[in-house]
Amino acid sequence: MRKTITIGDKEVTLSNGIAWALEYRDQFNEDPIQKHIPLVATIGESIATVLSEMDGDKLTLTNLSRSLQGRVFELLIPLMQTEFLDIIINVTWAMAKACDDELPPPREWIEQFDEFPLDVVVPEVYGLLVSGFVSTKNLKSLSKMKDNLVEQAQANKNQN
Repeated sequence: MRKTITIGDKEVTLSNGIAWALEYRDQFNEDPIQKHIPLVATIGESIATVLSEMDGDKLTLTNLSRSLQGRVFELLIPLMQTEFLDIIINVTWAMAKACDDELPPPREWIEQFDEFPLDVVVPEVYGLLVSGFVSTKNLKSLSKMKDNLVEQAQANKNQN
């Protein structure tokens, strides 16, 4: 999936297809998933949290992505450390590079922006990562998990 976002005053097209991970690995000489396991774990925890709160909402990748984007800073607080900015910039660059072979190296690329608003970039990148990690096939499993979580919450509520 490709999505165009605005960073500062520039439009940037990002891709969540597997090519971004290859671009990342080639540029930074490390596996983005292994390097950023805390981010991946947070995404998993975020999905579980959002699923438990979706009650009667129909589960779709769009609904899941929107729900997660709305909570992104709250869910990423544990990652707010020195490396966090590097993670976001590097992943954003790799997602953009997957769409544009002519993109300059990361340092040159980031210098073209007068601002890099995390409140805009993080939810968009995070939403793309989530929709890239969850396949349509697995969405059915997540939907069942959501139903089970709702049933458990109702059962707990009835016991109290």
